[in-house]
Amino acid sequence: MTPTVQKLKAFAAARDFEPLPDAPAHEIDEVLAAFFGAADVHATGTGPANDRYSHLIDCAFSPALRAQFFIRFDLRIFVVLPYALVGDAWQLSVEHAALQTLCAPLVKVLEEAHHVAQIAFDEAMHPLSNTMLAKGFIDNTLMAYFFESL
Repeated sequence: MTPTVQKLKAFAAARDFEPLPDAPAHEIDEVLAAFFGAADVHATGTGPANDRYSHLIDCAFSPALRAQFFIRFDLRIFVVLPYALVGDAWQLSVEHAALQTLCAPLVKVLEEAHHVAQIAFDEAMHPLSNTMLAKGFIDNTLMAYFFESL
């Protein structure tokens, strides 16, 4: 377990696993502007809403490749969910080499220019506490607590 995951687990436990959305942040506009300068991408950004507790930047690299960046500006963390179109369905593709290459300059923008640390998808799926289920979450993972209740 990484130090970041340990920190997030302690953070959630200290708040008794109550839902905790990120506050709206104007920094998302700066990140979007930097994304356009770093890569050939169509990107849109939105703030926290409903069961999404983070800011979301949705990136389209081509008609068949896209990625979603879930960012918690308050905690300075993010996770990337890359997707490839397979037939008629979008498939989560965390090991897709082309998507990793396309996302790399955007990850660099977040890490170096905005000092936001990345959490890998497998880390984001790390379980927290079953208490979350009683609080209305549909699963008990870091992803559900900090980013989006899927």
